[in-house]
Formats: sequence, structure tokens, C-alpha cells
Amino acid sequence: MAARRRRWPRVLAGIASSLVLVATGAAAAGAVLYNRLDSNINTLDTTDQLGTRPVKEASPTEPINVLVMGSDSRTGKGNNKKYGNSVNAGIEGQRSDTTLLFHISGDRTRALGMSIPRDSLVTLPTCKNSQGVPQGGYTGRFNEAFDIGGPGCTVKAVEQLTGIYVDHFVVVDFNGFKKMVDAVGGVEVCLKEPVNDYHARLNLPAGKQTISGEDALAFVRARETLGDGSDIQRIQRQQDFVSSMIRKVTSAGVLTNPIKLFNLLDAGTKSLTTDQGLSSLKSIQQIAESMVDIRPSDVTFVTVPFVYNSDMSTVSWEQPKADKLFKAIINDRPWPEPPTVPPGQDPLTVPPESIDVVVVNGTPQPNFGLKVAEELQAQGYNIVGTRGSDTDTATTTLTYAPDQAEAARTLAYATGATQTKVKASGGSTIVLKVGTDYTGVTPVITKKQKKDPLDTSAPKTADSSICVS
Repeated sequence: MAARRRRWPRVLAGIASSLVLVATGAAAAGAVLYNRLDSNINTLDTTDQLGTRPVKEASPTEPINVLVMGSDSRTGKGNNKKYGNSVNAGIEGQRSDTTLLFHISGDRTRALGMSIPRDSLVTLPTCKNSQGVPQGGYTGRFNEAFDIGGPGCTVKAVEQLTGIYVDHFVVVDFNGFKKMVDAVGGVEVCLKEPVNDYHARLNLPAGKQTISGEDALAFVRARETLGDGSDIQRIQRQQDFVSSMIRKVTSAGVLTNPIKLFNLLDAGTKSLTTDQGLSSLKSIQQIAESMVDIRPSDVTFVTVPFVYNSDMSTVSWEQPKADKLFKAIINDRPWPEPPTVPPGQDPLTVPPESIDVVVVNGTPQPNFGLKVAEELQAQGYNIVGTRGSDTDTATTTLTYAPDQAEAARTLAYATGATQTKVKASGGSTIVLKVGTDYTGVTPVITKKQKKDPLDTSAPKTADSSICVS
């Protein structure tokens, strides 16, 4: 029986922060020891997996998507240029169990980091392994793409699964992550309770504290004594660590300290393997200089919406929520999307899935109510019945109970109803009588009144600080 490969920590913090921190530091450092830093970066040719890609110059008006991946090993500049199955490639234990798509908006006012759960069940793309033999094309865990064909195969998987074009990729080794944390003087974390995890070699008291080196690595890899032991909860903790690291590196104490700044850049660039389009400090600096006005509050982290499968060890992406997130990135729209605000009103707060509707056909057109019901159902509304009317009407009208006023605002905006009636009796069902002025259903986005603590895919910004359990 073959020896079991060693599982190294999956460190989202090292991945995400490397690009952000190196870019931020490069913009501030300018020409300080530029050549040395530039020579640190390792480049990987993925033409065999992705074919010839169009050259895209960094532009201050075009959005950029960078796929960042974690690796437990660094091949070294000029050494093995093939990533793939560790047995076939001869790189013992090399894996990538953490992937984050970093979207930088075209106007450079915001950034979004989208974590992709490694245990997502997906249709893997067909990629070449290190011997040039095609593999994949079956249903498996998302992180198998890296094992099959390295970064190029992971890029291919993301593009096929989400429809998002990946402009660049970055692979980061975990040893470089530790050095980066040390270079900034450690990162602040907060624990609700003391942690003593033997396997992760993590022993920390409760409360706020600054950690570095091995403790930082252990903090983002621990499972048994933090959270519920799942990789999903670990992703949330890693996102919190990244946020804290971004706040630390963008502080004046780091960017204006030449020693700290150089140590950060040196550690960061040594830990990077990039695509050929992002192979120099100059190309990273071009992106960085266009991002100088982005603050921690402008950086949002989110996890692809998912549901647990029956085995409770794998997840499937939740639709249509995941598709809405992907489309927001493709179309360079803010996420979470801003709520709909009807003219002269406050933002809408009750989502379609919380609204029960009976559709009454008030037009002379037979079965028109069924058509409207189908359109509303496609937008997420709960259709509890349809019926005809003895009289036709030119005006679409809503009838609802007093406690359904907020829900009625959503439905009125979506259907263009210009008249509303409040009924004396209670009940959660809203009656929609469709008139001849009806033109269709307008999609709405509602404002969340309170964050669900169990919603692990809920967005969070890098300026937020929480205590983890």
C-alpha cells in the first residue's frame, strides 16, 4: 500500500494576502532594491493546459480577476515547471486545498475575494497530467483539479464552472506566508475561549492577541478545537485573518518603515509563482498603483453559496445564489448587490421567497394569470393559487393585511402595481389582481435586516474584526 501523503495546512491567509500585500508594498516601495525583489518571482507556463491566452495589459479602467492558490511546496525559480499529480510529477505531497478568486473592480474602488470550498462536488475539466495524458471529465472534488494538472487545470475548472475569465493566477507557498506575518510584526486575532490543539500545535489564551510564525500558521489550519471541525468554518476564520493582515499591512507603521516594508516584499515575492502575464514586480506594481485608494472597508470576502451533501463531507453549490454571485463578478457589479430603492421610498427589505401570492387574472386574456404566476415563481415568489375575475381592470392592484405592508412594497415594485388596498382581516397572503397595464416582473434586491450567524457565505469586509470560537 502506498504511503499516505502528508496533508499540509490549507492557508487562505497566505494566498489572499500575498497578492494584496505585495501589491500594496510595491506601490509604496518604488525602486528600493527593485531588481532583487523582481528576481524572486517564479513563473509558470500553462499553455499546455489553457492554450494561448490573450495578452491583457493592466488598465485602470478594466476589471481584473486573479486566481490565488495555496501550495505546500515551492519548486524554486528555474526548477521543475510542471505542477500536477504529486506522484506523477515527483513532488512529494504537493497539494492545493485552498482557492480564492480575487476580483478588482474596473473603477478600482473595491475588491472581492471569493473563496471556493475545496470539497465542492463539481464536474472536473479534462486536463493533461505531468506525462501529457488527459485526465478529468468526471464528478469529483474541486481541489482534484490541482492534483491533476496544477494551476492551469484549476484555472480551467474555475472558468468552466463559473463563466468568469481568469486574467492571472498566483500560487503561494505556506513558508512564505509565515515569513510575511513575521515581516509585519505579527497579526492580531481574537478568541472567545482559550485554545489548546495538540495536532495543530496551537496553545493560545482567550481574547485579543498578536500572533506570528508557527502560531499564525496553526491558527488558520486548526480544526479540532476551533469551530465545528469543517473546512467551511476554517475558511471563515482564514478570511478573518486575511482581513486583519490587510489592516496591519496598510497601516502607516508598515508602509513607512523601510525595513519592515522590504522584509514584507522580500518574503512575499519569494513565495509567489505566477502566470507569465504577472511575472514581474512591474506588472504587479501596475495593478497596485491603480488600487491605492482601496481601503480595508472596500475589500469584501465571500464564500461560494453552498449546501452540504448527504455525506456531510462534500458540498454542492447552491443555485441560483451562486450564479448570481458569478454574474456580479462577470459584469463587474458590487457584491452584495445594493438593495432596490423605489422612487421616494426606503430600500426594499422583504425578499420574494418570503412573500405568498394569489394571482387573479383581471384581463380579458385567457390564462394570463397563470403566465404571471410562472413569471413571479421564476423570481422566487411563493404562488399559493391563481383564479379568474368576474370583472376586468386596467390597473394592477394589491390587497394585503396591515402586517404585510413591507412585503407589499416589494411586490408592488416588482409588478408595477399602482394601486393597493389594505384589508381588515389578517393573513400573510397578498392578492395580486393583474390589470391590462401589467408589463412583467422586475427583479428586486432586498436589504438584509439582520445577518444570519449560520450563513457561512455571507459577505464580510476587511475592516471588520470578530472573535472566533
